[in-house]
Amino acid sequence: MKKSLFVLILLINNIGLSFVYEMETHAKRNIIKSIPISLNKKYIIFTLEGTWSDNLGNYGLMEQASTLILQDNNVIELDGYGKQIYQNKEETYFRGFRNKQEKDAGVGQTIITNTTDVLKALVGTKCTYAVKFFTDTAYVLSKCKISEQQKNILINLSR
Repeated sequence: MKKSLFVLILLINNIGLSFVYEMETHAKRNIIKSIPISLNKKYIIFTLEGTWSDNLGNYGLMEQASTLILQDNNVIELDGYGKQIYQNKEETYFRGFRNKQEKDAGVGQTIITNTTDVLKALVGTKCTYAVKFFTDTAYVLSKCKISEQQKNILINLSR
């Protein structure tokens, strides 16, 4: 009985989150400060500024500020906050993080922490992202499972 209930809840959850929302971002990295904290560790503060587009026809600008701890050129901890501005001036605010990966590539998570009124249904949405740097340019692909309601809100932005 418990097993059947668990399967039913899992099915309902997957039906409700049935669309994979994808965003592609290109951004320029600007290192604000790099401070050695030991012989093989650095604390770095940087920003990203760039553009993005999604698989629903939306596009816009993004900016982010992050802190990073590197040990032997590997990411020990990365944490940052940013915002995306849509073509119609709506905004989402997010937190991004990753750890224990190489400096110039990796996989992490973002979560939408706040939005303008029209996009409130997106608050709490979690996404997985993959990032690769070429010199100081970030190439990012993000994927999020969203509900049909969230998808319809985003589709209406591009009209």
